[in-house]
Amino acid sequence: MAAAILLIAGPILALILRSWGVGSFVFGLGAIVLGVRQIRLGANRSERFIGFALLLGGAFTAIEGLIRLLFGATP
Repeated sequence: MAAAILLIAGPILALILRSWGVGSFVFGLGAIVLGVRQIRLGANRSERFIGFALLLGGAFTAIEGLIRLLFGATP
């Protein structure tokens, strides 16, 4: 539930606050939460692989958003 809220809230926050750094950071956190859940609850190897992909993609997105926030990059 929290992962879905974060995944939806990321783009909405980016549009409302006009800050793509905040939006991508929140979206990345949602993907990380979803990936960790998928790794923990995955019944077989392919489901856990999807979890690892979500975890790595979410980490990359969150780090990119954090860099945008720290350096004040424009969208």
